[in-house]
Order: sequence, then C-alpha cells, then structure tokens
Amino acid sequence: MPTSPREGQPTWIDYTCQEFESTTNFYSEIFGWEFTDQGPDFGHYNMITKGGATVGGAMRAVHMDGTPNPLAPAMWTTYLHTDDVSGVYAASLEAGAAPIAEPMAVGPLGQIAVITDPTGAGVGMWQPGEFSGFDTPLTPGTPVWFELMTVNYPVANEFYGHVFSFDIIPMEGFPYATHGAGDDAVAGICDASEWTQVSFWRTYINVEDVDATAAKVTALGGMVLAGPEDSPYGRIATVTDPEGATLQLQQNP
Repeated sequence: MPTSPREGQPTWIDYTCQEFESTTNFYSEIFGWEFTDQGPDFGHYNMITKGGATVGGAMRAVHMDGTPNPLAPAMWTTYLHTDDVSGVYAASLEAGAAPIAEPMAVGPLGQIAVITDPTGAGVGMWQPGEFSGFDTPLTPGTPVWFELMTVNYPVANEFYGHVFSFDIIPMEGFPYATHGAGDDAVAGICDASEWTQVSFWRTYINVEDVDATAAKVTALGGMVLAGPEDSPYGRIATVTDPEGATLQLQQNP
C-alpha cells in the first residue's frame, strides 16, 4: 500500500458507540489496542494505538453540538484523503451526496467533513494539516484494507471516480473494482447488492489467527456473521462488536 497518500486513499478510521468503556475494553482484548483520551478540547476523542502505531480514533456517539446522541448506532467510519476538503465536499453534494458534517478545522491537525454517498454509505474526508492519518505497518492489530460494500455498483464507481479521483480498476470476472492496480491499490468497491440492503464502508484488521480471534469475539459478546474462510487474500471473517458494529478480520495467507 503506498505510503504517500493519494487523493481518495483511506487515511483514517474512527468509531462511535454508546457504551464507551465496555466496548473499548472489547477492542483492547481482541486487538491489543490502547485508547488515549485527547481531553476536553477535542471532546474527549480517543486515539487508538497498537504497539506505537496509530490505528484510528474513538468516541461516544454525540450530536454535532457535543451533546449525547442516544439513538446513534455503533459504527466505524472511513475517511478518504484529499488536498481540498472544501472542493471535494462541494463536488460530492453536486454529484448526489447528502451532507452529514460540513468542512471544519480540527485545530491545527487538519480539516474534516462527512457525507452520505449517493448509494447510502457514510464516508468522511480528511485534509491533513499537522496530522496525516493512521499508520499502516500491516501488522496484527492494524488496518490492512478498506472497501465500500455498495447496493449500486455503477453509481458508486462513477461517484468515487469523479469526486475522490479513484483510479477505477475493475477486477476480471467479478463485480469489484480497486482504486489503483496491484500493489498500488488502496481501496475497493464491491457490488454487494446480493448480500446487503444498505451500503457501507468496512475495514479489514490483520490478526495472527482468524479462527482464534473470531472465537474470542463471540466469547466477549460479539458475533461472527461470516467465516472464517479462506480467500486469495488470506483467511477472512466478518464479525460484529457487542454493539453491532461490523469489522473484517484478515489473516495473512
């Protein structure tokens, strides 16, 4: 995966939930993650790290004004790199996206915005300032792949190609495309219309042993939705945490 972010490359993930302490304890047990509160100036947003590598962020579900949002489901959000968050945000709305959070500065760290794409998936954008995004050492407990599961594959390809400058490379024999080819690929778009009624972005977290991790997920109150099963890209399982947010587990081939 390229280390210098290109336009549209996933550069950050974060998590929102209701029961913050118990759910973050779940992730600490599963992946060995550490959560560090950034204090009141950042709304008690937590940075997630693993072995010194920055993995993402986490916080309780709140409204934009900072008040608790008890109706918000637990979920992971993927953020895509951009050098022009205002321009990409405007272009996304013109292309049929719906606004969630308009561009705003996060101190000196960078600028953020969040939309719902035209196929119904929530996705963020990040223009770096002092902070570029997560680390991707591709080691256990860190993110290794990101993909949009969409109910409208043609619209998704057109939207991300136009708005986020995805270099759409179709996969032969399967309705799947990547942003970039081969080792330069940084994200995928999958026609998931046979398996889901809603579009969403999902993240793959590398683990040493998918079967053992999936069993631990169940023991700690999560669920295994699919797998574990072998694939050309390693052994894979789809799981949820105790609040229902989904993640992919990936073990190297």
